[in-house]
Amino acid sequence: KIANYPFTTVVPNLGVWVPPNSDGYISDAEGGSGSAGLVLCDVPGLIAGAAEGVGLGHAFLRHVERCHVILHLVDATSADPIGDFDMLNREILRYGNGKLARMPQIAVVNKVDAWEEDKGEEWEQGLRVRMSKEELEEKLRAAMTHSRLMWMSAKEGEGVDDLMGRMAMFVRKVKETSEDS
Repeated sequence: KIANYPFTTVVPNLGVWVPPNSDGYISDAEGGSGSAGLVLCDVPGLIAGAAEGVGLGHAFLRHVERCHVILHLVDATSADPIGDFDMLNREILRYGNGKLARMPQIAVVNKVDAWEEDKGEEWEQGLRVRMSKEELEEKLRAAMTHSRLMWMSAKEGEGVDDLMGRMAMFVRKVKETSEDS
């Protein structure tokens, strides 16, 4: 299906990340599968009004309720990356009983390679950032209710391993904390 959205995914996608240099299992794990991996749910497609069911809002937000941590992937080349971030948080806040709004979050700015001159494929020539990295960081930190902000380039692989390692540790910590309470 094609629509006037900056994404094309119409169903959530699940994936598993297994840490490098790992056989994928934790030998002393209690409960669960004992996996050292991290299950990720890609939930694109949240648009303004998703909390009221606009688009695939309710279907996608129901999947997010089962997660432990929300990772906001902020597109550095978006026409309004702060507006995108704010809109997602408004929808999360307005959905359901407020559980999603209380969920721990990490904000990750992707496409940091867009700030580098003369880098990129021909098809990427129209992509550009609309503010400096420093300005984007300042505005994002002002909009965030936490301090977890990271930077990466999925295309170049820059920052991906660091993100995934930190994400796995953070999710493990969140899960342990929720089990204790």
